[in-house]
Amino acid sequence: MRKVFLLTAIVSFGYAQEILLKEVELKAKKETFKDSLEVREIRESSAKDVGEALTKLEGIWKVRKGGIANDVVLRGFYRDNINVLIDGDRVYAACPNRMDPPAFHVDFSQVEKIEVIKGPFDVRHQGSMAGLVNIITKKPEKGFHLKLNASAGSFNFINLSPVVSYADDKLGILVGYSYRYSKPYKDGDGRRITEYANYKPQFINSKAFEINTYWTKLGFKPIENHSVEFSYTKQDAKHVLYPYLMMDAIYDKTDRFNMNYQIDGISNTLKSLKFHFYYTKVDHLMDSRFRTGMYMRTDAESKAYGGRLEANLGDLTLGFEAYKRNWDAVTFLQALGFPQFSIPDVDTESFGLYGEYKKNLSDRLRLVAGLRLDTTKTRADSSKANTNLYYAYKNTRSTSKTDTYPSGNIQLFYELQKGTELFVGLGHSVRVPDAQERYFALIRPMRDWVGNPELKPSKNTELDLGIKHSTDKALIKATAFYSYVQDYITVHKQYSPTLNKYACSYENVNAQFFGGEVDLRLSLTQELFLFGGMSYVQARKETKPEKNIRSSRVAEIPPLKTRLALRYDKGTYFGEVETLLSATQYRVDTDLNEQRTSGYGVVNVKVGGNFKGFTITAGIDNVFDKKYYEYLSYRRSPFATGVKVPEPGRTFYINASYTF
Repeated sequence: MRKVFLLTAIVSFGYAQEILLKEVELKAKKETFKDSLEVREIRESSAKDVGEALTKLEGIWKVRKGGIANDVVLRGFYRDNINVLIDGDRVYAACPNRMDPPAFHVDFSQVEKIEVIKGPFDVRHQGSMAGLVNIITKKPEKGFHLKLNASAGSFNFINLSPVVSYADDKLGILVGYSYRYSKPYKDGDGRRITEYANYKPQFINSKAFEINTYWTKLGFKPIENHSVEFSYTKQDAKHVLYPYLMMDAIYDKTDRFNMNYQIDGISNTLKSLKFHFYYTKVDHLMDSRFRTGMYMRTDAESKAYGGRLEANLGDLTLGFEAYKRNWDAVTFLQALGFPQFSIPDVDTESFGLYGEYKKNLSDRLRLVAGLRLDTTKTRADSSKANTNLYYAYKNTRSTSKTDTYPSGNIQLFYELQKGTELFVGLGHSVRVPDAQERYFALIRPMRDWVGNPELKPSKNTELDLGIKHSTDKALIKATAFYSYVQDYITVHKQYSPTLNKYACSYENVNAQFFGGEVDLRLSLTQELFLFGGMSYVQARKETKPEKNIRSSRVAEIPPLKTRLALRYDKGTYFGEVETLLSATQYRVDTDLNEQRTSGYGVVNVKVGGNFKGFTITAGIDNVFDKKYYEYLSYRRSPFATGVKVPEPGRTFYINASYTF
């Protein structure tokens, strides 16, 4: 894609424009289907985790279950319909209720930037059916550096994080630590979110979360043109409250190991060779000890290891990817008095070959094309799987499935005139049902929850169109998409004639998604900047009355949202006012008792400055202390309470850092 050079204009402006317009330049240079959230944008917000911070980008929403661990929603797609990776590593949730989504397992102080690909245009990672979110962590910079980060805010929130690093031409090392703590926040009515659920009185104002994270990264160059990098992260989260769910996390322990080896300049044909290996493990315990009512507990573990070998041949990149994921969960319900293998030690093994070709066909026309072929096998431990439950509801006792499928895309970028580019992309990508969707089995007093071993992979075919206009002071981008998902996986109510009982289960249906985004970044003067955006998505699915799928609405589809911010920035200090508006969510899945969520408008303000290595930002979110909810669903998991979790009321925060 044509590069947009802004150097002449930037030099003539003040420091503030230099910083912000460089961000515009970086975003303008990126491939059309890739957005990014830069470290400045992350550090200036009051977000408690990556899922919350990402909502600054158009086309991204979140599902809130508590004070932290927000789940990412991209254009109405969530869970395994999108890939959320950390440095290309697969960090899978252990909790069947998504208490610990992948983006939860990284700390802000680790993050350099977050890249997002919307749509099926990533061939390097298996399963990017509707998009990719890749969280890229920091590397050590040249010289010795010490960075001290501290954040504090309403509801006793605190986040302390020192990071020290050293690097020269041969060696680089980075070590960091983070501590995050908060009490349950209050909504606009002054009620704590724990007051909406069945918490025992002594836990209404207990801590909402406490998280310790440790990480290190080591890189060196053993010989010329060879580079090696190792990294390790350990996260220990405990006492994390989730009013949305019937249980809370007693602990969530994560280990993530990563290794990269790269050889550059091998030959005129083979430009580079990269090898990537990772191992991740999440150990999760949740129960209802803080709640009134029936006691329940789930002990779950998720492990993944894999990697890729990738060769750069100039215009052509070829690669091989393989990984294995194991997911195991045991659930105990007091009413039944015996443990159940709710996720019966399921292995998912995947092998894939891929290639991506990039070529400038002319001075104005650029081509990107990718192709991928995967084979994935899911297999449950037949000695643990409740095949009687599968048979009662789905008429099968299958405990394994192998799927082989192609993916691919083609993208064209055309420079209509200087600074204006048109693009079109057509992509097809596939994702295989996960262990929960195929092999979950839980007998419950009122309604069982059972997977569907015969589920087919979901296949997304999508067309994206857009236009981007960039000048030395502005970046304006508009995109539109239409997505047809064959065999989309939806939750439904399944009847068993043999048990004379209903269960929550999963079924394939065909679905359509369409919508788009508009993003604006504009320099009005040397010190005044305007940021704005709009996101919209609609989705419909086929009905299957015989399967109790009567609503044509897809669940958990977010409503229209807009964002407008005005920023005055002198370089050494700034001020910003932002307004967020959301329409009413009235397209709801009545089969799942999904309810309308009213629209809202909130105002946020922040100020900040920097001086000799010190940077400070202070702000107020939800200035007028409005009570509001983001869109929600009520059968997202086996243990959803049906409680609406409101967003925080007026929230004060301050972020400070010192860099040496």
